[in-house]
Amino acid sequence: MHRLANFAAHEDGAVTVDWVVLTAGLVGFGSIIFLNLSDPIQHVDSETGTALSSMEVHQPEFNISY
Repeated sequence: MHRLANFAAHEDGAVTVDWVVLTAGLVGFGSIIFLNLSDPIQHVDSETGTALSSMEVHQPEFNISY
């Protein structure tokens, strides 16, 4: 019983475990967000490309007089 109490009292690796769990949670959360938003973002990207490719660009004319 003394060994179990001694083991529970030592928290040397607790910070490492906390960081591993926190990092895994952030990576998992980021993956879920990426999977849910990748299709709408690709749709917006293709619509923006279509809109920009149909625009006409006018070259500016500079009248420089000395």
